[in-house]
Amino acid sequence: MSVETGLSVAALRSFAALVPMLLAGALWLTATPRVRGAAFLALLWNLVALLLVNALAVQQQWWSFGTEGTMWAAVAVDVVLGWAALWGAVPILSMEWVRPEVTVCVLVVADVLAMGSLRPLVALESTWWWGEMLAVSVALVPGVVLGVLTVRERALRVRASLQVVLFGTLIGFVIPTVAFELSGTGWFVRLREVGGVFDWLLIQFGVLISILALRAVAEFATVGGGTPFPWDPPKRMVVTGPYAYVTNPMQLSAVALLVIAAALFREPSIAVAAVIGVAFSAGLAAWHERTELDDRFGSAWLEYRASVREWRPRWTPVGLAPATLYASVTCDPCSSVGPWFERRAPVGLVVAAAETHSDALTRVRYEGAVTLTGTRAVAAALEHVSLGWALVGWTMRAPALGWFLQLLVDACGGGPRTIDASD
Repeated sequence: MSVETGLSVAALRSFAALVPMLLAGALWLTATPRVRGAAFLALLWNLVALLLVNALAVQQQWWSFGTEGTMWAAVAVDVVLGWAALWGAVPILSMEWVRPEVTVCVLVVADVLAMGSLRPLVALESTWWWGEMLAVSVALVPGVVLGVLTVRERALRVRASLQVVLFGTLIGFVIPTVAFELSGTGWFVRLREVGGVFDWLLIQFGVLISILALRAVAEFATVGGGTPFPWDPPKRMVVTGPYAYVTNPMQLSAVALLVIAAALFREPSIAVAAVIGVAFSAGLAAWHERTELDDRFGSAWLEYRASVREWRPRWTPVGLAPATLYASVTCDPCSSVGPWFERRAPVGLVVAAAETHSDALTRVRYEGAVTLTGTRAVAAALEHVSLGWALVGWTMRAPALGWFLQLLVDACGGGPRTIDASD
């Protein structure tokens, strides 16, 4: 049974927004840079997720906000910001003293007890439990997991994947949503206006750019041992994949996706966001990266930067680690692979007969910064040819698509074959 505090809407709103942020700010002063970065990630995750959950809760009549002012989809944005600070930043910033699992349990119990006392700011309906469970499962728990893994430097693939979801949502949903709000429209109106050959070409180009960005993130994780987030960077310098062609593939991809969205929805505000992104990347971000990477990698970084540009990709790769592609010369499906690559004079790639390998190979094999087999090996080798072929290779290695492509090749007769190693 809920008990109302008797406070006014204004007082409750100020309390809900300011107290968590002040608490997070106090803890922030005692934290290390890495913990601060992890707390920021957790806060950002919760902010985005809680805005979406609250919008759904209002639409489904799980609860409503009895206030006006800074609102989005009938949701009090400043209240959700305070909620995100409490659920995202506080558990990570307090890790030194309290286990995050304990903090999460306390926050869930406190939220259940407090939600009914926030009337008239928040009016709960009988089905509000659905919204609470959804908020815990998509906001609180994943956000804390992302923050904890970042602080402890564990489960690299998991935290890199969560970052992809987070920043992909910011670029693909949050920024367009803000732009639509400024123009007085919404997603349903704008999506109905999308159509025609030009729009479908834009969508396909956007998918290709997204694949490039995902490949860049994957290179950071698999080769560099880190993520794109500045407080969780790679431990080794990454010059493979898209980085063999341009130094800022992720920033370039983000700006390109915003430009595509601006053209697709005919929304100038999104184009303005793209311009701001370019200014930020070319200014503050570029200065920070150059200073940090120069200190960390020294002459190797300076040599790389002298050959690879920030925004204009090269046509041929540079800096790729030497690699070898082993393809059979006696197996009919594979015998044409080696000659095809040799005719194109790949950079830093040696083509060798699979029969000369020390092991008995069953598929085409790529050995370089990473070791891959089958269609993924061919895809990695394409990075050594040119930017155009590299884009084909990155598409071949895209999540899910890479698995499906290998399955398709196997079904068409390109399955594994035993090739004896030479004596």
